[in-house]
Amino acid sequence: MPKPNDLSRRSVASAILGGALAAPFVVRSAHAQSARKVTFLLDVPVYSKHALFFPALENGYFAKRGLDVTFSAAKGSADAAQRVAAKAADFGFIDAGSAILARGKGLPLKLVTMVHYKNMMAMVGMGEPPLDRPKAMEGRKVAAAAGDAVRTGFIAVAKQNGVDLGKVSWVTTDVPNKRPLLFAGKVDATCDYAVNFPVYEAAAVKIGKKVSQFLLADYGLDIYSNGVTTRDDVLKNDPAMVKNFNDALVESMIFAIDNRDEAVRIYLKYNTQANPELTRAGLDVAIAHLLVPEVAQHGIGPMDTGKMTKTIKAMKDYFDLSAEVTLGDIFSNDYV
Repeated sequence: MPKPNDLSRRSVASAILGGALAAPFVVRSAHAQSARKVTFLLDVPVYSKHALFFPALENGYFAKRGLDVTFSAAKGSADAAQRVAAKAADFGFIDAGSAILARGKGLPLKLVTMVHYKNMMAMVGMGEPPLDRPKAMEGRKVAAAAGDAVRTGFIAVAKQNGVDLGKVSWVTTDVPNKRPLLFAGKVDATCDYAVNFPVYEAAAVKIGKKVSQFLLADYGLDIYSNGVTTRDDVLKNDPAMVKNFNDALVESMIFAIDNRDEAVRIYLKYNTQANPELTRAGLDVAIAHLLVPEVAQHGIGPMDTGKMTKTIKAMKDYFDLSAEVTLGDIFSNDYV
């Protein structure tokens, strides 16, 4: 792994030691007329975890590197992968597993900066006993979307943790219906992501209930999640731009880590309908999944070959990867 840049290493170490479906979304950075136009496609319509990126717009981190960046949103990582591959965007914020599966289908995509180092896939339950481990899923009725990656991930975890899958019932529904089904008492649990848990907690308090969760990463599915992804042709034709884009995002994330209230204020400036408290809570979760020991050692952005190998293997073993995808195919640390 190459030496991380000094900004990443110093600031992340300091942060750790110090305790440290929606309407179409498009927002653009301030820019000079001569700036290079770049499009960054978020994985889904903007919400709290994306507050990591807005300081780059507000504080001029893109602009000072000669970039005029527009943020827009996809309908999920698979959609983002398709759109980046089709040259509808220069970069996408894409789940590593989705990028690997896309590469296996021939899409020329490569991860160049990791953000969600710890996977956020979670199972969320309401009531007692708490849903605090895989075995607790037995006897539960669980809401999941068709093709739900978290459901697939749970099945992988269940096999590793002795869960009798015959004792788990599934209710297939649309993504927006999963949470309402849980709060209506029609299911006992749902597939989601840790960054959304504060929303569950806030809703549960209003009806006098308690919610609980466990993370798949804590029970065997320790694989990479979302990172910055681009195309092979972008890397070949404009490597300096890729490096500048990554450096601006890393600077933005470091600012958000060190100045969380200000990062929320910036986010709310661009997303006026967002709830400040839930935005801060979600940002804290996103940061917790970023500030892992790997980042303390290497800084923000670089990826570990061992963990990426595990991520590729998980896609082969539990998801729909049939073609060979090598480490060199799917990621590079040369731009961080």
